[in-house]
Amino acid sequence: MNAIKLLGILLLLTCPALAQEVWTFKKCLELGLQNNLDFKINQLEILSAEATHRSAALEYLPIVGFGGTHSYSIGSTIDPATNSRVSSKIQSDNFSLNANMNLINFNTFTEARRNKIAALRARADKEAAESEYTLTLLENYFTAVYTQELLKIQQSQFENAVFNLNRIQKEVEIGSKPKSDLYDMQVSYAQEENNILETTQLLENQKLLLLQLINVTNVTPNTIVLEALADLEATPLSDISIYQNAVSNSPKIKSALLNEAVLQKNVTIEKNNYLPVVSAFYSYSSFYYQPLNQPGATVNPFWTQLNDNKNHYVGLQLSVPIFNGLKTHRDVQLAKIEHQKSQVSTEQEKLKLRQAIEQETTKQQQNATLITKLQDTQAFAEKSFRTTQVKFTNGLVEAVVFTASKNQLLTAQYSLLKAKFTLQYISLKIRFLEFNQF
Repeated sequence: MNAIKLLGILLLLTCPALAQEVWTFKKCLELGLQNNLDFKINQLEILSAEATHRSAALEYLPIVGFGGTHSYSIGSTIDPATNSRVSSKIQSDNFSLNANMNLINFNTFTEARRNKIAALRARADKEAAESEYTLTLLENYFTAVYTQELLKIQQSQFENAVFNLNRIQKEVEIGSKPKSDLYDMQVSYAQEENNILETTQLLENQKLLLLQLINVTNVTPNTIVLEALADLEATPLSDISIYQNAVSNSPKIKSALLNEAVLQKNVTIEKNNYLPVVSAFYSYSSFYYQPLNQPGATVNPFWTQLNDNKNHYVGLQLSVPIFNGLKTHRDVQLAKIEHQKSQVSTEQEKLKLRQAIEQETTKQQQNATLITKLQDTQAFAEKSFRTTQVKFTNGLVEAVVFTASKNQLLTAQYSLLKAKFTLQYISLKIRFLEFNQF
C-alpha cells in the first residue's frame, strides 16, 4: 500500500467531521424538552388539573333546570250526569323550573383545596419527569462525547501507523528490513483500522440513540458533532448542605409531599360524610290541558291556563347520615391507609436521593484519586513510546515490541480519558441533584 492510498484513507476518516454541525448539550436538552411526547402529556395533565380546580364559592351556585312534557291521555271516563262511560281524550302540557343549592356542605371547601393542591402536584410531576429525563440525556450525551474523543485519539495514532507502515515498506523494498517486520506492521495497521471502524460505528449508534431520545428525525448521526462540556470544579464532599439543598429542590420530593397533602384532604372528605348536609330548593310549575274530539267543550287560552295553574314550591332539606352499613368507616380507613402509604413513599424518595448523593460523591473521590495515578501512568507510557519509537527507527527493536509499547500508550490514554469524563459527568450530576439545574 503506497503513501498516497494511506493518505486517502486518513482523509476519508477525518474529512466528514469538517461538514458536521456542532451540537451542545444545552441544544439537545432544549430540543428534548420541546419534542418529548411524555412532556406534552404532562402538560395536558396540568391543564386537566387546573380545569378541575375552581373556587369554592362557585360550588354554592344553585343548580337550575327546566323541564317540560307534552302528552295525550286517550281512554274513557264516567259521565256523572248519565252515569255512563264516555270517551275521553285530553292533551296536556306541563312545565317546571327547578333550582337546588347546598347551604351547608363541609366537603365543598375541602374538595376545592384538594383540587388546588392536585394542580400543583401535576406541575411537580412534570418537573420530576423533566429532571429524570435531563439526567438520562446527560448520561447518553457524555457516553457519545467520550466515544467521540476516543475516536480522535485513535485517528491521531493511526497517522503514526500509516507513517511507520510506509517507512517499513520502503525499507523492506531496499532490503534493510526483513519481511517479518512488514507483516507485523500490517497486522498492527489492520487492527488499528478495525478499531477505528468499530469506534466510528459505535459513535454513530450512540448519536442515533441521542437523536431518538430528543425525538429529532430530520438529522442523521453523521451530520453532527457533539461539543465537549467545560471542566468543572469538584463539588465539596464534606458539605452536608448538599443533601439538604437536594431535598429542598428535588421535584420528586415536592411531588411526593403534595401527594401527601392531597391524600390528607381525601381523609377529611371521607370523614365529612359523617356530617349533615343542608340544602335549599325551589320549584315553579304550571300546566295546560285541552279536551280532544269533545264538541261544545270550552277551555281557557294557553297563557291564561299557565297563569291560573302556576305553583311555587320552596323549602329546606336536611340530610343526616345515620347508618350505611359502615361504608363511611371503611372509606375513612382506606383513605388513611393511602395517606400513610404516601408518607412512606416520601421517605423512600428521600432515602433514594441520599443514597444517590452518597454513591456519586464516593465515585467522585475515587475518580479524582484515579486520575492522578493515570496521569502518571500516561506520562510514563509516553516516555516509553518515544524511546521505543527511536529504537524501532534505528532497528534496535522489532515491530512486535514497538506495537506493544504503542498499545500501552493507547491503553493509558483511554483509561485517563474515561476517568476524566466520568469525573466531569459525576460532578454535573451531583450539581443537578443538589440544585435541579446545572
